[in-house]
Amino acid sequence: MNYLGLTMGALALVAMPVMAQETRPVTDHAGYTVEIPADPQRIVSLHDWTATVMTYELEGNLIGSSGRLDDAGNYFVRSGRELYDLGFDEIELASVHGELDMERIASLQPDLIIGNVGDTIEFREQLAAIAPTVMFDPMNGRTPLENYRELADWVDRTERFEELNTEYEARVAEVRTELFGDGPVPSYAAIMPNTESGEVRVFRNYGAQSTVLEDLGFSHAAIMDQVPETEQDASFSAEVIAQIDSDYVFLTHISDQGQTLETMMADFDQIAPGYRELLPAARNNRFISMSRFHVYPTTFAAMNYVLDDLLKTLK
Repeated sequence: MNYLGLTMGALALVAMPVMAQETRPVTDHAGYTVEIPADPQRIVSLHDWTATVMTYELEGNLIGSSGRLDDAGNYFVRSGRELYDLGFDEIELASVHGELDMERIASLQPDLIIGNVGDTIEFREQLAAIAPTVMFDPMNGRTPLENYRELADWVDRTERFEELNTEYEARVAEVRTELFGDGPVPSYAAIMPNTESGEVRVFRNYGAQSTVLEDLGFSHAAIMDQVPETEQDASFSAEVIAQIDSDYVFLTHISDQGQTLETMMADFDQIAPGYRELLPAARNNRFISMSRFHVYPTTFAAMNYVLDDLLKTLK
């Protein structure tokens, strides 16, 4: 994979389509002001389970995405596969995750590149030499839907976003009534065990999962407010688990790695022995784990997945 320079020929391939378009300035999540096409026609996303699935769901003009390699040697779109059956028979493979291929990206002749702050910020200048490049950051502490709405603006699909959001809000109201009626809505904590460090990872927000819980009216555990406002999550020593007195605890797991609710709870046994007797949610069998690649992306498909899961689990 080529991380370095581009040939003059590759740059020439992409220069004309961009120059011919009407542009407008936007400020991305890394603070850069970028002149982007007013209506991008050839979008390449370099982060599959955020920008790719969002752009695809909004019916943006997505032509390529980064992908990942499974154990069988097949490339796939993380969360795109799970939520939409999206694969590289429908869009082009732009790069393998973690191995940017500048020549391949340039050959796709994008007019807009969407990078991810955590993965591609160090290559921003090289990407910007190919096409206008904006950086998306799902872990900037803002609410997931705020970030999604901003991406919708970048890809010129704000109207589609608002249509989907209106449908989602109506369904949230229906599910809230079905689950709780006029009664109180429970509290929750979004956490994850880290057996390597012996710590508890606490989330201020967690994509579609926490978005749905908050929109349904769940109140969040006080420990979640200790995560810095500019961060999505923070790690705490295992002793913090004694502070989690919420009605429910929500986790996520990766089924392909053999994880289940019980394996996640067993990890907590390792770092916080005795928590099953200590925590109200554990004593009352109110630990709930959902499929990570279905519920982390902030898309409306993912949020509907969470709503379906809650209807099955809580009724």
